[in-house]
Amino acid sequence: MDEKTRRNEWMKKAGGLFPAAKGSLREVLRNCSRPSCGTCSSGKKHRAWLFTCYLDGKQRSKHVPKSAVKELKKALANGRRMEKAMVLSALGLIDGSRER
Repeated sequence: MDEKTRRNEWMKKAGGLFPAAKGSLREVLRNCSRPSCGTCSSGKKHRAWLFTCYLDGKQRSKHVPKSAVKELKKALANGRRMEKAMVLSALGLIDGSRER
């Protein structure tokens, strides 16, 4: 397969994978910062979402608003598909160079 064909196939695959993200999303239970919180004082905790990723070799975590969780889940799924497509592309490149 020539380079132009491979590029066109890659663009077709990648174009449908927006938004895309790499990392993880997890639901956690936390105490809040309000001293008079009824939920925390009863022993229960608040549900929260955390996005964790590596950036420049350092682990980063960021609170995710409840309103953004659905779209971030979609982005993470697309990111996994994109990563798989990248690996398959590399394997195709290797196999293509063996044929020459």
